[in-house]
Amino acid sequence: MKNILLIHGWDYDNYYGRCTDVAWTNRMKFINELQKKYNVYYPDLPGFGKNKEPNAKKWTLDDYAKYIDKYIKDNNLDIDYILGYSFGGAVAVRYKTLFNNDIKEILVSPALIRNEDKSKKFMKTPKFVEPIRNALRDAYLIKVVKVEEMVYGTKFLRNTYQSIVRENMLDELEKLNSNDFKIIYGSEDNMVNPSRVLSTVSDKVKERISVINGGGHNISMTHSLELISLIDDFVNSNDYKKKLIK
Repeated sequence: MKNILLIHGWDYDNYYGRCTDVAWTNRMKFINELQKKYNVYYPDLPGFGKNKEPNAKKWTLDDYAKYIDKYIKDNNLDIDYILGYSFGGAVAVRYKTLFNNDIKEILVSPALIRNEDKSKKFMKTPKFVEPIRNALRDAYLIKVVKVEEMVYGTKFLRNTYQSIVRENMLDELEKLNSNDFKIIYGSEDNMVNPSRVLSTVSDKVKERISVINGGGHNISMTHSLELISLIDDFVNSNDYKKKLIK
């Protein structure tokens, strides 16, 4: 069986200390179905599930991508596919950018471009007043807008969240070999804006995108069998291409 490593999304219910199980606990039905056909690995990223956050001010996408690389090497895993879900999709793209290996990627509801950032209400300021600006921004997002990712996060998670939501992954995606990835969205996903992705990317990327009609952001929970069918198609097509090359 092929080996698939899953990278979970940024779910505040799965923050370390708030979650009593693994970060994929609310999507175990999907994992159980996937395990019927594949060897599945689903580590918790630092700060989520049962994995304590690092002793750092914040992490970037680079840090999470390097963590995935280290996890694979430390556990001596021979991974064929990485499946990145939501925020995990952004981590997967950055991983491919940094390490450019033979691992192919399945991006499910990937956060490649964000909706309007609510914190943009705060103007850019000189560097020496940034601590004050950031404190006001965080207070606004927690007390006024009540963004759950900020409300329930530690200082590390809040700082990291503010860093990652500013990342636009479309340029990096365009630079990847289009045969190396598959993107799957739900047609009704209002969290990661698939319509903006479809209207922005090149034709070569559009050809790699499948849309599950009626699905929202949580298509692994609501449309798990349709999702796995599309994953199977991608895996089988790669196997077929390998046979042709041989």
